[in-house]
Amino acid sequence: MLPHAPVSVIIPTLASAQRAAPLQRAIGSIRLASREAVPILVVVNGPHFDPALCQWLLSQPDVRFQYQSEPSSPLAVWRGRQAVHTAFFATLDDDDELLPGTLDARAACLTHNDALDLVIDNGFRHRQGADHLWQSDLSCVSQAPLQALMAFNWLSSCNALYRSSSVGEAYFENPPPFAEWTWLAFRLGMDRRRIGTLNTPGFRCHDTSGSLSKSSAYQQALIPLLDRMLACQPPAEIARQLQRKRGAAWHDASVLAWQAGRRREAFSCHAHSLLHPGGLRYLSYTRHLLR
Repeated sequence: MLPHAPVSVIIPTLASAQRAAPLQRAIGSIRLASREAVPILVVVNGPHFDPALCQWLLSQPDVRFQYQSEPSSPLAVWRGRQAVHTAFFATLDDDDELLPGTLDARAACLTHNDALDLVIDNGFRHRQGADHLWQSDLSCVSQAPLQALMAFNWLSSCNALYRSSSVGEAYFENPPPFAEWTWLAFRLGMDRRRIGTLNTPGFRCHDTSGSLSKSSAYQQALIPLLDRMLACQPPAEIARQLQRKRGAAWHDASVLAWQAGRRREAFSCHAHSLLHPGGLRYLSYTRHLLR
């Protein structure tokens, strides 16, 4: 029997029948991502689980099965984090996968540099049957995490390994309903957590047409999230960029309201967008609302 790795992996899942094949693929990829046995913390959340799939999970010797009644992936990750008893931990969505050797490479980076609190790596987004490199270079994240976050969200459910002693349960407590990885990246940056980067691909993220990030609910949740970030009193330049993003979010909310036939709401959201830094770029949209 292989020795246990200093790593555990959290997978939140609805465990529905439609997720069976992707979930089994995700678990299989974890087994290939380390030469040692990795505890896999699967947190089934919500009532729409497939009993046969849950029985399969319970039969796997390396799977630690947990259940919560509320269908919330962020809360499931928090519950999984509470069950971590290894030096390092990672997370993985049930429809994504780790590439062979990924966990060993990430763990080696943290083991050889005690100053790092987490390490992130590059990876592939899989669309229309082909892999596309996610980012060209991640080195800017180590140098200025918050500034890099204003350009792109460098943290996801599948690209990081965390040092358990540095990234505790509190980081996953009270998560937003959407964009929880953006919020976590922001908090890590605000707390000056030290981040290592590996530009070698370590994961494959499957682009799903029905994902939450493409929903109107996700878009509408961005404004409260940006308010939450601004309430943390970030540095002035970061606050200014967050205000610009807030204006863009109000504009997007106006477009969504207009498309849904909610004209009064569309005008109100548009007025909010104009009051933010850079809001004048949306002024021409007024003519669209008046037509």
